[in-house]
Amino acid sequence: MASSGESPILTALATGLALAGAPGPVQAVLLTESVRGGVSRGLRALAGVHGTFGALMVGLAMGLSVATPSGLLLRVLKVGGGALLIWLAIDGLRAKEDPLRAAATSSAGGLLPEVRGSLSILLNPGGWLFLGAVASPLLATATLRGGRISAAAAALALVGGAALGDLGVVLLGALGLRRAGTRTIRAVRVGLALVLAGLGVWLVVDGLKP
Repeated sequence: MASSGESPILTALATGLALAGAPGPVQAVLLTESVRGGVSRGLRALAGVHGTFGALMVGLAMGLSVATPSGLLLRVLKVGGGALLIWLAIDGLRAKEDPLRAAATSSAGGLLPEVRGSLSILLNPGGWLFLGAVASPLLATATLRGGRISAAAAALALVGGAALGDLGVVLLGALGLRRAGTRTIRAVRVGLALVLAGLGVWLVVDGLKP
């Protein structure tokens, strides 16, 4: 929560930048999509991520209550999110398209990049913990100081900061794609698939253990 001398909007912007700077499932998905299909595919996944995240944040600003998930709900989120990451890893390993031309191909037979990005938020237990434990108090402070308009501005600032940081992830994957050869790109894609699978297995095991 912002201190008495800080602007909630500036605090929200800094929080968003920090959120994007902390590696996690969302960043892994964005990097994977960018390496797989270049800037276009990466930006589409980014739109799915922050369109969903933005809708949740604006809902919070307008008075939607989000409790920090725990118990069975947290377990379900962990298992569901982990299963999604494992599926994305397998899908990435099975992809046959030339990675240098993937941006121009359709996503027939699989999830659109926008949907992948959106699901990486909706099935991310860490994201829901952030909404309940960090975003809700921050926006409550903004509401007390300036009403719903101030809260909405803080929500958009937080989303904007996070999107700016995640844009760097997309460009890192996409620009690296142009400098590397096909063999190197495929090796990177395998490495990213292993990272996604590792994160997914960890989430599923953590969600299922007593």
